[in-house]
Amino acid sequence: MKRSLPFIASLGACIALTGGLASGQASEELACEKTRAEVKAECVQFLKTHRWNEGLGTYVLREGTRPPEGVRTREEVIAERDAFLSTHRYNNAKSMWEPIPGKARVVSTTEGCTRAEIAADCAAFMKTHRWNEGMSKYVEIKK
Repeated sequence: MKRSLPFIASLGACIALTGGLASGQASEELACEKTRAEVKAECVQFLKTHRWNEGLGTYVLREGTRPPEGVRTREEVIAERDAFLSTHRYNNAKSMWEPIPGKARVVSTTEGCTRAEIAADCAAFMKTHRWNEGMSKYVEIKK
């Protein structure tokens, strides 16, 4: 009896460890949604229509090519941002966007506000909003 107690304890520990390892493994499949061939084909297609711009540090559309269907141009995205900034001002004290009473300001000029104010509002906008590709519009970042 004295010798069987340590044996039973060590056997119980082994069973507990084995059961813990088996239950700790992921039960769902670890498969990727796309195959390597699909990803490579998308990359090749993208490189046919875009080139790397060293000055901007990003890919830009090649000259003479049209953007893919459903993709909005950079100008359209900037216009949407500027439309929001023309009617809203960020209040640092409240950490929220407030509508501008009265006439909307013109973001492309310094009419009614300074460039520093617009730059600060633009920086605040980029911290509080992100571009949603699926919806093709800016959405507010939930805290």
